[in-house]
Amino acid sequence: MKVVKDTQRKKGLYAFILLIFLTLTILALLFLNIEKHTIINLNSTDVSAVDDRAVLGASVAKVVKTNHGLEFSCQIKKSHLAQPYCELVIDMQGLSKKNPSTGMDFSNYSQIGLWIKHHHSTQPGTRIELRNFNSAYSVKEGEVILKPNSLEYLEAYVSNPVWLKLNDFSIPQWWNNSHNLALSHGGTDFSNIYSIAVAPNRKVQQGNYKLTIERIELKGQYVSNAELIAVLIMLWSIALGYIIRGVSTTKEVSVEIPENTAPSIKFGAMSCPLTGAFNRIGLRKCFDQLAPTDLHNLSIIFFNIDYFEDLYPNYGQIKADKILQQFVNEINNTSRSSDTVARWSTEEFLLVCPDTALSQAVEVADKIRAAIQEAAWPNDIKITCSSGVAQMHDEDLNNLISRANRALYQAKNSGNNKTAAA
Repeated sequence: MKVVKDTQRKKGLYAFILLIFLTLTILALLFLNIEKHTIINLNSTDVSAVDDRAVLGASVAKVVKTNHGLEFSCQIKKSHLAQPYCELVIDMQGLSKKNPSTGMDFSNYSQIGLWIKHHHSTQPGTRIELRNFNSAYSVKEGEVILKPNSLEYLEAYVSNPVWLKLNDFSIPQWWNNSHNLALSHGGTDFSNIYSIAVAPNRKVQQGNYKLTIERIELKGQYVSNAELIAVLIMLWSIALGYIIRGVSTTKEVSVEIPENTAPSIKFGAMSCPLTGAFNRIGLRKCFDQLAPTDLHNLSIIFFNIDYFEDLYPNYGQIKADKILQQFVNEINNTSRSSDTVARWSTEEFLLVCPDTALSQAVEVADKIRAAIQEAAWPNDIKITCSSGVAQMHDEDLNNLISRANRALYQAKNSGNNKTAAA
């Protein structure tokens, strides 16, 4: 009996030493923050210059591979198009020798670094699109249309190279509207990037623009901090379970386990971690819980923070995040208890108003706009918002959301800080 007890003690000691070793290893990995880097070989990629001449526009673009990188030039010219355009497209297909018909998986990375030199006198802003292919949404009527994970920045406010977080990319509203993806496949997707597009932003003025892309690099962690912490919690939970089991066995205490044990709750799965508002998954659950009678008088309101794109370069991310948090608090404090707010994109929020006619929803929107305008914001920043309102007709939720979004941009195009109804 004594030999058995000694063996058990040794096993317990070895297990404890192993637990301490694994804990210290995980803590070291968290502290060292070891990153992985992947450089995209621009010399091995196919590149092309795209301009609006394909749709009878007048802009002209070209790209040349040099020893210094990809030299891209673009002459934006006004034409019949409302938005003349040109862009440099870097083809990511064919980089994989095992499967040349697929793109690259960016989903295991957190940032993309761009070494770009600008050679134009103005600072129009740069638009980056990571275009993803997924057979669930990229093929429409036989035509392949890649999903554009998009981000714009002003080069005057960043250093070279610029590191862009993939979490800051978003999907343009026109894409979701044209593919009916408002509540399914509506978010960013980096799992199969077919191409990278670099271009002046969509508000660029007529003129000559030239830039050189010297290098593109991806950065991320081999194992995320969240995964390491989860493993650490699991290890100590198992150890604690064995200790409790050993104590219970020694004292011969019987523990009665209830037959119906409640499942664990996964916090944050349906809400935005920054603002606390529902994310799109939570919004979908909200719609699913509406009774059929609620849909007859259902109204939704889209809110967009005016000139939000100026906050990050002028005041920094911390101030911009605080403004987003306060913005949601102002909506919650001003709206009715039956209303539900969800974060739709970076600066767009959607308010679900059950049993609300269009005229009532317009009043709610105007009341919230007034509260936003009158509120005290960090650094005495003046914040206003625009809103678009729509009421449910004989249609599906995707069409309702699209109509409200179009009303929102009608309000913004009329001068901001306005409300428009669809």
